[in-house]
Amino acid sequence: MSTSHDYLAGEVLTAALMDSHPQGVLGIGTATADSASTSGTTTLDLVTASAVTIAATGRRLRITGTWRSITGTNSGDVFAFRIQEGATVLDEQNQQIEVASVGHNGGVIQADVASPTAASHTYKLTVTRVLGTGTASVAGAATYKMKILVEDVGAV
Repeated sequence: MSTSHDYLAGEVLTAALMDSHPQGVLGIGTATADSASTSGTTTLDLVTASAVTIAATGRRLRITGTWRSITGTNSGDVFAFRIQEGATVLDEQNQQIEVASVGHNGGVIQADVASPTAASHTYKLTVTRVLGTGTASVAGAATYKMKILVEDVGAV
């Protein structure tokens, strides 16, 4: 990965130069128990990273959501996993239930957010049914948590 600045021998590392570098993990949320069952097409919050504070404008965030498995009641139903801020969907990944009442592979979803406001934000991983008539639950346990991770990956 290249940096946004070419450093010269003897150059002083200023606060402005430090601010251009990635700031790392800003927030994390985990769930160590199975989710409740979905209900119709109502969005179900799985895990939340609350009060993520963005210190300055012009930053880029990577938000990653993970889950171990989903079990649905009807074959063919499709569920959307989403990373959201409030009602705004930042990214979405669909997963189809192939066999009813059997745990299906989990997944990873990532959203890239360029230039969020310098303020407190709340991001969440959600699931909702987008096709079909059944319900589903998402697996979580101490050894395989549902997770949302918010990282500052540098200046825009």
